[in-house]
Amino acid sequence: MSERVFNFSAGPAMLPEEVLQAAAGALLDYQGKGFGIAECSHRGKEFDQVIDEAIERCRRLLSIPDTHDVLFLQGGASQLFNTVPMNILNGTADYVVGGEWSKKAAAAAQAAHGEQIRVIASSEETGFDRPPTGWSADPNASYLHVCSNETVHGHRLVEWPEHPTLVVDASSEMMSRPHPVDRTAVIYAGAQKNLGPAGVVLTIVRRDLYERIQKSVPKIFSFKVMSETKSSMNTPPTFGIYFLLETFRWLERQGGLAAVEQRNAEKAKLIYDAIDDSGGFYAGTVADKPARSHMNVTFRLQNDELTDRFIKEAAKNGMVALKGYRSVGGIRASIYNAMPVEGCRRLAEFMGTFMRENG
Repeated sequence: MSERVFNFSAGPAMLPEEVLQAAAGALLDYQGKGFGIAECSHRGKEFDQVIDEAIERCRRLLSIPDTHDVLFLQGGASQLFNTVPMNILNGTADYVVGGEWSKKAAAAAQAAHGEQIRVIASSEETGFDRPPTGWSADPNASYLHVCSNETVHGHRLVEWPEHPTLVVDASSEMMSRPHPVDRTAVIYAGAQKNLGPAGVVLTIVRRDLYERIQKSVPKIFSFKVMSETKSSMNTPPTFGIYFLLETFRWLERQGGLAAVEQRNAEKAKLIYDAIDDSGGFYAGTVADKPARSHMNVTFRLQNDELTDRFIKEAAKNGMVALKGYRSVGGIRASIYNAMPVEGCRRLAEFMGTFMRENG
């Protein structure tokens, strides 16, 4: 087996090696039963135990109150762009657009619901180089939608906003730190960034919202039906849910989300210091430094030729997937929970060496 590299991909992303090893073993033989976890019936006791434990550990890690349900949905976060308003829109809704993904969320909702969807703030005029500021949402809006961490543009909401019905796309920072679940209405996150393989959307829904769901909403898209069937109205992504369970176990072994947050801050600082101490050789793309993401570090070099050289030489040194998102270019280092401190230290040291050799 070849040596594993430091994979800075934005998703599907690097996963904890302990979790990969546990899942690899379970794929072949689950608990000595002679069949693998991916071969378990979703109606059988084996998977029932998996989903029960996954829900319980998720609740414990995030301190989820009894007022909320844990759902494991399919279709990616992009499907939630459509199913959130389908389930809980009962008037107008406010959207804050701070980057690629919140813009897509608003556009998807507007395509289906027109003027009921209001974009109340956007930082697009400045190239999404910061979260929007100076806005206020209507407390009577049926919900306020935000993206807490913009994967493409490298900034985050340090504090989640207040709203009676707050909806958060937390895809690229879910469980990277404690989240204020008790004052949110819906949180959703595609698993492939910080939790597991692609195919599951961890979704946390406040139960009082179920009364808003119209009878015309297909059962497969109804949060209420998915809650009543323990995410198993149809065949759920069984292996993906099992993998999340192993990730939740791993997060608990790390000391929980407060400990994980501290380590993630240490990792991000290593790379941001390399940017800030470069005298302009590396240029950060986020104008509001306190809002810089701890999950996706974005920066630019002086030209495309230098950028390409940086990416190629980094790969030769065991660091891959550093190319920025196709619409913005530059460099993006995604440093989710599974990225060890050593990976960020290696990248920061490489940045220093590359600058001395090419400056």
